[in-house]
Amino acid sequence: MISIAELCEHLQSAWLSRAISESTWGYPIVGAIHVLAMVAFAGAALPIDLGNELRWFRRLGLSLVLSTGLLLFASGASGYYEKTFFRIKMGLLVLLALNAVAGSRSGHRKMHIAIALVLWAAVIFAARGIAFF
Repeated sequence: MISIAELCEHLQSAWLSRAISESTWGYPIVGAIHVLAMVAFAGAALPIDLGNELRWFRRLGLSLVLSTGLLLFASGASGYYEKTFFRIKMGLLVLLALNAVAGSRSGHRKMHIAIALVLWAAVIFAARGIAFF
C-alpha cells in the first residue's frame, strides 16, 4: 500500500506539477488566479440577500479556488504535506464545508455566517503560515 508521503511525491513529479514549479511564471500566475478566485468566491458568497442570482458565480469561483489550490499543492506536495500550517488549513476547510452543510439545514443562518467568516479568516492566517513556517 502506498503511503500519503509517497503519493505526494508521485503527484509532485507529474509533468504538470513540474511545469508549474520549474517555470519562472507558472507558480506566481497560478497563485494570483487562486487569490483572485478566492476574492470572487467570497464576493459572491457574502451578499446573502441576493439569493440564487449569483449561484453560477459562486460555483465558478469555488471551481477556480479548488483547481488552482490543487495545482499549487501538486507543485510542492511533499513539502506542503509536512507543514503543520497546511494541515491546519485543510482542517479549517473541512470545518467550513461542515458549517456550510449545517447552515443550509438550520434556522440559525446568521450564526453559521458568523462562524464561516471566522473560519475564513483563520484559513487566510493558516495560508500565510504555510509560506513563512
